[in-house]
Amino acid sequence: MQLTTLGQAALAEEGQSMGHEGMMLVRAALVARIEALIQQCAEMRLAALSEELDAIRTTARRHGLQPVERLASLLASVIVYNGHRQIAHNYLSLMLDAATCIDDRPDVASAYLAAASLRGCHPRI
Repeated sequence: MQLTTLGQAALAEEGQSMGHEGMMLVRAALVARIEALIQQCAEMRLAALSEELDAIRTTARRHGLQPVERLASLLASVIVYNGHRQIAHNYLSLMLDAATCIDDRPDVASAYLAAASLRGCHPRI
C-alpha cells in the first residue's frame, strides 16, 4: 500500500523524538493503512494481509502505540487459525479506533483487547 509523502516522512522519523505534529502524522498514516485494509481485506491473499499487519504492528511498536500494536499482533495470530475474511473487519475496526485514540497506556491496550474478545475476536485453537 502506498503512503502519502507526509506519512512516509512521519514514519521515517523513527528513533527521533517526535512532537505532537509528528505523532499526528504517524497516526494519520496508520489510519490510512487500516482503512485501506478494511476496504481490501476481502480480496487479499492471507500472505498479503499478514505482511500489511506486520508493517502496521512494527510502526505502532516503533512509536509506542501499544493498543494498535497489540491488536495487529493478535489479528495476525487469529487469521492463521480462522482465516481472515470473517474476523478481520472486527479487528480492523478496533485498530482504526485505537489508531485515533490519544491515550496509549497499557490499560487502554487491554481495554481494546477486551473489546475484541467481546466482539468474538479470539483464536479458535
